[in-house]
Amino acid sequence: MSESGTTAEGNLFTLTTAATSLAMLAVYYIFKVAQKPTIFTGNLLLQKFLDDHMPSLKEKYWPSWYSWEGRLQSALGLNLRISSKETLPYRREILELKDGGQLAVDFLGENENKDVADDEKLLVFLLPGLTSHSNTSYVKTMCLSIVRAGAVVAILNNRGLGGVPLKTPRTYCAANHEDVREVIAHLKKTFPNHKMIAIGASLGGMTIGRYLINHPEEAKDTFLAAMVISICWDPMVGTASIEKPFVNRYIVNYTLTTNMQNLANKHRTVLETRDCWDMEKVFGSKTLREFDHHFTAPQFGFKSCEEYYKAAKISPEIEKFSIPVIGLNARDDPMSPGDDLPIQQATDDRSKLALIVTSRGGHLGWLEGALPVRRKFHYMERVVFEFVKAVRENSSELLYIRDAQEKRNLFASDIYQ
Repeated sequence: MSESGTTAEGNLFTLTTAATSLAMLAVYYIFKVAQKPTIFTGNLLLQKFLDDHMPSLKEKYWPSWYSWEGRLQSALGLNLRISSKETLPYRREILELKDGGQLAVDFLGENENKDVADDEKLLVFLLPGLTSHSNTSYVKTMCLSIVRAGAVVAILNNRGLGGVPLKTPRTYCAANHEDVREVIAHLKKTFPNHKMIAIGASLGGMTIGRYLINHPEEAKDTFLAAMVISICWDPMVGTASIEKPFVNRYIVNYTLTTNMQNLANKHRTVLETRDCWDMEKVFGSKTLREFDHHFTAPQFGFKSCEEYYKAAKISPEIEKFSIPVIGLNARDDPMSPGDDLPIQQATDDRSKLALIVTSRGGHLGWLEGALPVRRKFHYMERVVFEFVKAVRENSSELLYIRDAQEKRNLFASDIYQ
């Protein structure tokens, strides 16, 4: 056989192999990667509410083909949304707290829908993640989705974040919601006639979750419903997951730990006026668990990170939710692995939780689109938009769901007594 014939055969073999590989990859993506979300809830009325008003939950989620793996979704989720240079026209309020601290609350959408009566308007209290604030990319895209759905959004910037100086030697944590209660009281006073819901992402979702558990009557008098996104239902399991080698420990865990250390270092002068921690150990921490043990736990009176994580845990007390709660998690979230999601609690027939679980999406990722370019509207934003719009247009249904489930639970408790 001639040399040219051999070359042609080689080229044909290469092309055939490449085409076969791409075909197999496409088949895998279509049948294994792109999946409809699963909704876990024992509350049939809440299930019907989602079925009637959130059409995206009936469709497949098609993650970006170049980044369907959970950790890639988590990392790129911050880079393929809105740019940090693109600011939103927030109105800012600096809230002075009872202990002398301060934080910022940013508002968006107040100038929209001026022809709608106040008692028909919806205010969304948005609580961002660990070191996120109102200028973080996914926070901005969620805000745009909320306003697009016809609501006003109020974004919490935790102490020391959002460009606001730290006045007292205290930051924030998932197990403490004193600041959240003060902000809620301020919002109720500022918008006395607006209906309200809460949306919490990651740590913000954990914080609002603990608030709902610890103050069920206050929550019922304040919020129609809540949504928690990418939250870690059990911090002990979440921290163990991000300590697994190699990518989880040396990229995910390292990034989170470094972000927290940078925040502590930024406010070190103020923090060092308090003697509850050893700053050398704080800045020498190699993992988030170590950082929480040396920094977060002591300032809130916990003896160890284990004691702090136990106080922040939500899954064992889901039955204390007094309002409908929608959870959105991805099974491949490195910080909240799929095998630890509270599916059993959600499917209890006395539950007020509906847990939406996608097979892909990572942590606050849920990217879509064929090209790696910035977009303001991905799957997470679409779910948020549909939820806010559904609440705004059908608030009476949520009140009925809440009250009907409460009566059912009281009836059940009487039977078993």
